[in-house]
Amino acid sequence: MNKKSRASGFTLVELIVVISIISVLLVFAFPMFQNFHFFSNSKSQAGKIARLLTDLKEKSLQENVDYFMHIDSDSGMVWISDDSMDDESYDKAKENPIALSGNFSILDVEFAGVKDPGDKKYKIRFRKLGYSDFALIHILENENNLTLKIEPFLSSVQILNGHVSLEDCS
Repeated sequence: MNKKSRASGFTLVELIVVISIISVLLVFAFPMFQNFHFFSNSKSQAGKIARLLTDLKEKSLQENVDYFMHIDSDSGMVWISDDSMDDESYDKAKENPIALSGNFSILDVEFAGVKDPGDKKYKIRFRKLGYSDFALIHILENENNLTLKIEPFLSSVQILNGHVSLEDCS
């Protein structure tokens, strides 16, 4: 008897073609997931502020508007303004600050090339060209010192453990 055995499965060429197609799809889909933070702690106040900073960078580029995050560490107020606001709109934004929880406080902000400004009012600029000020925001959350590192040309904000100074970043 002459039985033909029929091999089941895929040939090497078929597998290579399928893997190539999936690879091309992933290359084009990757930018959509680039700013998605899989492991960020979005329930912590520091995670929420870091996400807000990242969103401001993206929003300024997309809307072609310079945004500013104002931080008054004495009063604990944080508010957002943009370069197209008039005085009335600015005052309204300042009257409706971003709510920070009781176990969270912003200690200070360090800028590259700027010594201690003396007062505790800071302004971080997010430019419409896609970059921002280099700044380190020192915060205290649940008795833990943390630093939010904003780099001018990177889209995401890093949350660093401890009080990191500008000298530690160079």
